[in-house]
Amino acid sequence: MNIFYATSRQINSKAGVPTSFNKSLATGITCGNLTVKIDPDIKIGKMLPKRLERKRLIGIQDVKVEKEDVFIKELADAVKASPHNSLLVIVFGYKDDFEATAIKAAYFTYLLDVNTPVLLFDWPGDQLTPVLGYKKAQSYATASGAYLGELMAEIISKVRPGTLWIKASSLGCQVVCDAFDHMYKYDHLSDKELEIDHVVFAAPDVGEGEFDEQFKDEIASLSEKLTTYVSSNDEALLLSSVINDEKRLGRQKVQKHAQLEETKDILYLKSLDPDRISLVDVTPINNASYKHGYYLESPEFYNDLYMRLFGEKPSANRCLYLLEVSGGTDYWVLRNSE
Repeated sequence: MNIFYATSRQINSKAGVPTSFNKSLATGITCGNLTVKIDPDIKIGKMLPKRLERKRLIGIQDVKVEKEDVFIKELADAVKASPHNSLLVIVFGYKDDFEATAIKAAYFTYLLDVNTPVLLFDWPGDQLTPVLGYKKAQSYATASGAYLGELMAEIISKVRPGTLWIKASSLGCQVVCDAFDHMYKYDHLSDKELEIDHVVFAAPDVGEGEFDEQFKDEIASLSEKLTTYVSSNDEALLLSSVINDEKRLGRQKVQKHAQLEETKDILYLKSLDPDRISLVDVTPINNASYKHGYYLESPEFYNDLYMRLFGEKPSANRCLYLLEVSGGTDYWVLRNSE
């Protein structure tokens, strides 16, 4: 698997040592491409990068650093040569180092099988000290958002993909929110023309208040669609909500919502723009680690995401069913395929 990458990490540059990155925030981005070996028989399941690497099912073979102009040209050539003239940008969340994040990106790309160039935006989320480390990671996510926003502005103007998708998960969604905040400052990006086809948030570790106050206007100016996957049993986001003293967007108790006060916020978000914003409750299929990593471990998620990227009607997915709510705030529930 060949993947483009851009990272806001500091680079470890020692003579004779392969390119590597640490967990400190750089003053800019490093970009290039990487090659990951993957066993073609690998299947969707528990995504434990180090374990898969030890079993030699997947592993990084090479990491190259390119000058920015060379990187942009190579990316543009790959997009132009792709079947859909497309680019998929992936942003992961808290805890993993560069190597693990690259492995996850290759794993996700291979199993989603969209046949598109992929750009991994990596940031130093591997701040492992409980609470304080998470808070530091949050600050790095916000700072990295400006870097991603600037890179996306350059891609839109110079690479010009015919189809542009962004898929973010967990605290990576915070990076994307702050990237949109940065992009929105450009007049040519905040106009009526929509530069991005689809933004997908899975288990978003973003405060509901911030989404409502900031992101809704920016998504309306930049992206045709937003799909948010939420779950009522996400243990990781429960801990995040305790640390932040605010409920997280990705953890919602949407079932039987009409009788539950706590679900009115998510329905309100949907009502902001019901034609553009889609909500998918993944609670029935969320059997992942900490009930959080379903965006890597659930076949039903891959299936639903694939069809949404290509504009298929949600009803084409037989694992979905629709819950209708007055006011145009209906949402989808993703259930087990068995």
